[in-house]
Amino acid sequence: GTLVQTGRTVISGGNPSGIDVNSCFSSTYDSYLVVVDRIESTVDSQTLSFRLRNDSGSVTASNYRFSNAYFEDDGNTERQYASASSRFEITNDTDDSSNNGGLQGIMYVHRPADANTMTRINMHYSFFDNTANDLKIAVSTCNYENPEAHTGIGLNITSGGIRDDGSITVYGIAYS
Repeated sequence: GTLVQTGRTVISGGNPSGIDVNSCFSSTYDSYLVVVDRIESTVDSQTLSFRLRNDSGSVTASNYRFSNAYFEDDGNTERQYASASSRFEITNDTDDSSNNGGLQGIMYVHRPADANTMTRINMHYSFFDNTANDLKIAVSTCNYENPEAHTGIGLNITSGGIRDDGSITVYGIAYS
């Protein structure tokens, strides 16, 4: 298959509390690869989360079912999950350093523009905890429990901001 860039947002504007990639999902592709690069929080111990978007903005209904498994570099493991959340939480704490690369990873989004199919997200990423002592690798999945069409994706932080110059890039996967 071939990857075709359908959207990209580079963080700018003075460390915003959220960023969106609009109009990146359509019926042209069934699946998308999302590259998340250098997502750095400006405040320790925050939660980063994704929300799907439609033509009206962020989809905030409590239809996000997710599960995260965190594997730390010291051998410890953690879990985070919800069955009816208003967002797909991807971290349980963050570090505010500006030199460790922040959160980096990839996400696959399956059938987001299909109004008759639930949207599924699978994600693989890494980040430092709030003390910068534990590097965590995470494997996550999220199912949006209501079949509806989505046109974009947004990333938010619970408090503080997301440092400028990070990015989210979306690619449609062409299977033929």
